[in-house]
Amino acid sequence: MIYNLIFSLDVALPIFLVMSIGYLLKKNGVINDNFIMVANKMVFYVALPIKLFNDVRQVTIKEALDIQFFSFAILGTIFSAILCWAISYGVIKEKSQRGSFIQGAFRGNFLYIGFSVLENVMGSIGIKAPMVVALIIPLYNILGVMIFSFNRIGKEVKTNVGDTILKIVKNPLIIAIFSGILASAINLKVPIFVSRSMKYFQDLATPLALITIGATFDFEKITDSIKPIIVASVLKLGLIPLIAVVTALFMGFNNNDIFLVYVLFGVPTATVSFTMAAAMNGDKGLASNIVMVTTLLSVVFMTIFILAFKTMEII
Repeated sequence: MIYNLIFSLDVALPIFLVMSIGYLLKKNGVINDNFIMVANKMVFYVALPIKLFNDVRQVTIKEALDIQFFSFAILGTIFSAILCWAISYGVIKEKSQRGSFIQGAFRGNFLYIGFSVLENVMGSIGIKAPMVVALIIPLYNILGVMIFSFNRIGKEVKTNVGDTILKIVKNPLIIAIFSGILASAINLKVPIFVSRSMKYFQDLATPLALITIGATFDFEKITDSIKPIIVASVLKLGLIPLIAVVTALFMGFNNNDIFLVYVLFGVPTATVSFTMAAAMNGDKGLASNIVMVTTLLSVVFMTIFILAFKTMEII
């Protein structure tokens, strides 16, 4: 039992500590808002795409293709959004807050924190995680637009389907994944010096992403909207991943897939949910607070889930 607990802490604490370093660096003026903006761009446009391309190109399409699992991920994400939407009516009184609450309760930071957890437990992100990204990121965006469109008040926000699709197609992560698929299909041979250069960026992606997340924490911005923040956090970190994992167990998924299901549904709220809330006239304060609180509480929930997985010999 003690060994399993230590293992669980060894997975969760490094993520928390690196984020804490980001917070302390920002608080003490070592880094500033400009650094955070540039670092985020570096991760999103360079480091992560290279990481995804390199991981995908090294597996065969047949290995990564699992229709049942990908269908589960898509339907599970849609179910999560519907569940959070239904619960919002018992939690949110102001319509302007509903979109931020719903998105905060189901949209996970699978790329930054999810990949970190997978690497800490499995040693790598595996062959299915990049394919899940290609499916779930567009779905998150589509669901986000729908949720805010149905729950907005006041100023009209124009949503263009064509622009949304174009943004998905031009997303550097999506481009990297499909480029990796093409490279795998033609069995592209990468020179050693290129491979080693890509590895430098791969190694940069996770710590830099975690530092920028921690640097955005601002505890003074916690508002009096404690109830929706706590409910969203419990949904995102506890109830939704529990339902997903139990369902995956009943469906007979293998251990690696069960853990991937947990990571997909159990990671804290994605920071981009704040960006979408701002763009769609949602409650930016509530969105920001949900991101911060779920990220902080994820250390506790993650430790509990991983301890359970270790005890059940799933990992």
